Amino acid sequence: MKPSFFIVFALMMAFYVWLHFYAAGWLARAFAPSKAGALRLAFLCLAFFSPASMFVRRVVNAPLEHLYTAAFIWMGAIFFWGMGFLVYDGLRLALTAAARPLPAWAPRAACALLAALTALSLYNGFATPGIKRLRLDIPGLPEGLDGLKIAQISDMHIDSGYQVVKFRDALERLAPEEPDLVVFTGDLVDPGLTCEAELERAVAGLKPRLGVFGILGNHEYYYGLDRSLGCYEHMGIKMLRNAVAETGGLKIAGLDDIRTAGLGPEDVARTLAPLRDEPFALVLSHQPLLYDAIAKQGRFLVLSGHTHRGQIFPFHFFTRLAYRYFYGLYRLGDSFFYVTAGAGTWGPPMRLLAPAELPVITLRRV
Repeated sequence: MKPSFFIVFALMMAFYVWLHFYAAGWLARAFAPSKAGALRLAFLCLAFFSPASMFVRRVVNAPLEHLYTAAFIWMGAIFFWGMGFLVYDGLRLALTAAARPLPAWAPRAACALLAALTALSLYNGFATPGIKRLRLDIPGLPEGLDGLKIAQISDMHIDSGYQVVKFRDALERLAPEEPDLVVFTGDLVDPGLTCEAELERAVAGLKPRLGVFGILGNHEYYYGLDRSLGCYEHMGIKMLRNAVAETGGLKIAGLDDIRTAGLGPEDVARTLAPLRDEPFALVLSHQPLLYDAIAKQGRFLVLSGHTHRGQIFPFHFFTRLAYRYFYGLYRLGDSFFYVTAGAGTWGPPMRLLAPAELPVITLRRV
């Protein structure tokens, strides 16, 4: 791995541990000054709870699903509460400087608000994603594709029993939409998953007339490429790995995860070269990267995911810094690009101001 990866990882871990100490100090100052040492020690132990659980899950693969879920919930909660305490202290200092100190009940009110927002984010995280219907007016769309309905499923991150149930419920919710085509745009599977018959039955229940196609996300690589591809095959999903397929008069191109596979503009151009003279084609690309390079190759609808729309506010700001195309519909040249918020969660089963979604896109000729 590149040295830059270890530098970023070390900085993230340092910030994560520091956030525990900050939260412990805030709680001690607000409610129990004499317990500051004990709180910091307890929070230091909790700082290694989530990373240790992730290590055990990946290396040992022990059947401790509830422990892993609790560890991920703690990871989300400490970030959420720690950032909330930072905002609170910034407000407190500003008001104190203006000779308007906060009332004595303010810390309790802050904790009550953070508790309510945490509960809401957990509810959103465990809930079945909703349908998001979009109509896309495309100039010059071939008549045979007018009215075509495409369903996109992205970033389910199935790694445990409750995620399997959510996946089944999501596809049951999608089935009445009767999409003509279903595409999986990566990060369907994650370490911890055992491919089972319930997944196959869930996908088989869709029955789109033009089939079910998929591409790799970065987490398929983490799960293990051979295992991931075997799982997709088990579910009856046709994988497109830097390749083009045709179904019902529609050409579909699928790119491997651009960042993990190390794809560059020349790789994109090579894969999309057969589509250059097509009046319209569909491109699947997990991460919203190299959009300028893709747009130069033809007239496409490009479907991506990966960003989760930030998943938990205020992660939105950090994700926007990393990805220019963060969420929603974009147009570059003659091509349209849609970045979905995704249907599942990674890490903490929490979502705040970034609802999960199952996009159903209807194409219209104009």
